Amino acid sequence: MEGRRLLDTLRNQHIETPAFIYDEGQLIEDTQLALDAIRGERTRLLFAMKAFTIPSGLEAIASVADGFHASSLFEAKLGREILGPGRVIHLTTPGIRPADAGELFELCDLVSFNSLTQWVGFREEATGRTGCGLRVNPRLSNVADERYDPCRRHSKLGVSIEEMRETLHSDPDLLDGITGLMFHTNCDALDTTPLLETVRYLDHHLGNLLRRLRWIDLGGGYLFFGNQAPLASEDGRPRRLFRCGRISGRRAADLDGLHQALDLLRSRYELTIYLEPGASISRRAGSFVASVIDTFQSAGRTVAVLDTTVNHMPEVLEFDCHPDAVGDLERGGYRCVLAGATCLAGDIFGEYAFANPPEVGSRVVFPNMGAYSMVKANFFNGVNLPSIYALGKDGTLRLEHMFSYNDFLQHCGGLHHVRA
Repeated sequence: MEGRRLLDTLRNQHIETPAFIYDEGQLIEDTQLALDAIRGERTRLLFAMKAFTIPSGLEAIASVADGFHASSLFEAKLGREILGPGRVIHLTTPGIRPADAGELFELCDLVSFNSLTQWVGFREEATGRTGCGLRVNPRLSNVADERYDPCRRHSKLGVSIEEMRETLHSDPDLLDGITGLMFHTNCDALDTTPLLETVRYLDHHLGNLLRRLRWIDLGGGYLFFGNQAPLASEDGRPRRLFRCGRISGRRAADLDGLHQALDLLRSRYELTIYLEPGASISRRAGSFVASVIDTFQSAGRTVAVLDTTVNHMPEVLEFDCHPDAVGDLERGGYRCVLAGATCLAGDIFGEYAFANPPEVGSRVVFPNMGAYSMVKANFFNGVNLPSIYALGKDGTLRLEHMFSYNDFLQHCGGLHHVRA
């Protein structure tokens, strides 16, 4: 739901803040739009659970998507509970714990091992129970910030293209039992040209291997809708995480690369093709709602303290930027600093301008926060996590979960120490 309409909805319905509200209709719509973008022969859409794991929201996504991509045992277990039998779960993780392996191979239809050593270590146990693949690292960097570049120097993510080629030459039997390949080389990209370049690169260097395989997973990291793109500052760093209402449209700036990559694979290989977007599906569907709990002057600027914290949106700190807020004016207005409720000096959302000065009790809505927010939110300073609400198609809000002191104690491992 668009941010201003959400504010209107909140005027008529009581909620406890801080709150994370996800829009079921938006989740379904954006899953369908992603599916439409990749639709074609032998192509499947998997939602990357690392971006969003609220069970009822996953059920909405599962009504459209072909399955889930998981990165851990817990995600795989949750995914199987949502999907039931017969739907696809693909696991990729930098390292499988021996204690988790047996259960993972029972839960997952596909597993892409991150290294040849992990493949060798689990080969006998996995073969016959799941479709075994390898994550390949083409070493084609498309992301300027190394923190988010899967192909960075000394990358931990995937078997390098050089090692794959050497193995095919010197020890091809080592790859017996491998039925697929997976790669993931981008982050929050609107231009899908790098995807085409990567597919062409694999076609050139690993074509003989691809002809032996059954499936390929092209990963995620691409946005299908224009109003999700980061805004760059003059030095090239992200200035704002998301374009909230700044531009219209529901497609990427360029999907030609995606479509050409799919056409190439379909024309040359008999492969089932998987794509696994996460943020592209969940980002627009989530909003954070906070209440102003104090205002005061600091060096000539109004500071408005909210009942939430950037620790509920850790990517704000990770990207060194601040999110959009509904009502923030490009020019004029009453300028203020929105601050979080912890003792961390840097617990600041940023400086904003509103038509009216903030007052205690007024609401602030941060839209486009449906990806990598609740999955990373933490209890720093003991500030309670946001309550989770679902916004139904009829416009009514449904409380999904309200966190409590016991949740905090359990998270700290201290629940059994508390006296009754």
